[in-house]
Amino acid sequence: MTTTGLLDLGASEIVDRNTGELLGYAFTVENGKGQLQRWLLFRNPQNELEIRPPAPAMATWSLADWQANVPNLWRPNGFYVWAQANVYRHGETHNGVTWNQIPPPAQLPRATFPERPGSNYQLDYTGGKVIDVLQEDWRGSAYVVRGLSEASSIEYWSLPARYGSAGNKRAVVSVGTDEVTSLDAFVRLASGSWGPGCSFVITGCLNHHGAAAPFAP
Repeated sequence: MTTTGLLDLGASEIVDRNTGELLGYAFTVENGKGQLQRWLLFRNPQNELEIRPPAPAMATWSLADWQANVPNLWRPNGFYVWAQANVYRHGETHNGVTWNQIPPPAQLPRATFPERPGSNYQLDYTGGKVIDVLQEDWRGSAYVVRGLSEASSIEYWSLPARYGSAGNKRAVVSVGTDEVTSLDAFVRLASGSWGPGCSFVITGCLNHHGAAAPFAP
């Protein structure tokens, strides 16, 4: 993982992990305790997606380039997402708590929501199933509170030491088989593989969905 979080900085391409269908794009900048990610999605990925490098022409884009091109990339009834992903690594101390173990939910830092009106993120509530995060031969996991159909959502990602920020290094997201009934249950599950080099990412998400692109992407 980079020093900032889940995705490579700059542009990434999002595709359906099963069919290769282009689902949209993401653009990431450093912000706060991690990253501010902007996701432009043509449809709801339904937790089945792959993050991979963009086309060469998009790879050199600045944030201003991204914002200028959003209206041209937009498709009616698409989703635009602002997501603040804060990263907490094994052994670090945050708010007086040393993360030698994942704190219980009551002690987890609150999600930070982007200062944008009307935004969300790319994952959906799964009815109690953990979301698998796959890269090469290892697996991380994620848990979602609410989803794209709601005004806001929160995601909790537990990632192993070998995780490399997604983009140039591909990552695949899919619905897993492990079932959890609450955030407490997810923390207990994630704690079983928590150790040096691991990261826990808390992402606050807001959502725009409609016929036209957001006014200020």
